[in-house]
Amino acid sequence: MITTCILSKWGSVYLINEEKKALIDAGPTTSVGAVLDGVKKAGVRPEEIDYLIVTHIHLDHAGGAGVLIQDMPQAKVVVHHKGARHLLNPAKLVSSVIAAQGEGVLRLLGKVVPLEKGRVMPISGGDVIELSKKQILRFIDAPGHASHELCIYESRNNGLFSGDAVGISVAENEILLPVTPPPGFDLELYLDTLKRLMALKATALYFAHFGVRNKVQEDLQLARDKLRVWDDLIAKAVKKDGFGGAAEKLKTQLYKELEPVRKMESLYKYLTEGLVPLNVAGYMQYYQEKREAS
Repeated sequence: MITTCILSKWGSVYLINEEKKALIDAGPTTSVGAVLDGVKKAGVRPEEIDYLIVTHIHLDHAGGAGVLIQDMPQAKVVVHHKGARHLLNPAKLVSSVIAAQGEGVLRLLGKVVPLEKGRVMPISGGDVIELSKKQILRFIDAPGHASHELCIYESRNNGLFSGDAVGISVAENEILLPVTPPPGFDLELYLDTLKRLMALKATALYFAHFGVRNKVQEDLQLARDKLRVWDDLIAKAVKKDGFGGAAEKLKTQLYKELEPVRKMESLYKYLTEGLVPLNVAGYMQYYQEKREAS
């Protein structure tokens, strides 16, 4: 059984209730209370959780792990091996977030508490965790959004927990947008990840932002198409108007794609003030590094 805990209509944390029990993502520290309430409402005691699996170490997915785990004494925090050290010592991670988004983001996400080494379980693509005979989790390296991103295939329902590897699905699934923040965004890796995910032929896609979709192949192809459209837009704009002009063109394009969210004021504000600048910055850094390497 899989239960979804929606956090403030922005993030999803998933409970997999089998012989062994797992949470997919922790959410930020400010959402710990909502996660614990959701677990209890599903009829599970936090002490029964065996694994707290974070899809990647960005603070809206893993920031609350150090606090959440205090109510889950037997749980291991499962994380991509590239991100494990940042959960043990989050100082560099927090500094990076502040540099990219400003001090105010910590008021939204909360304090990040470091984990003890014995509670962290580093994992790689291809590794598996068996929750029951019918529910086996298989981990997939999914770089592009971030180098430390994992997707998790679950066998019982032929479903895929995507973290941010596919993007966000918002406004009652009216909009799907890939997420391309610095410093981890890499277009080629992102496109390759989406291609590999399509080959799984999953029939359910569990978005971290947010909720469940069953049009899996359609969504994965849409994410690939959008990345290519943005890439083409920027490539042409850089030649004509330079990096400044290209950044403005991408910003305009993203605002246009977010128009259906305008009626949801708080979400629209969060996306236009948070996601749009991050997506633009990620593409600009990627293109500048590409130019330097050529």
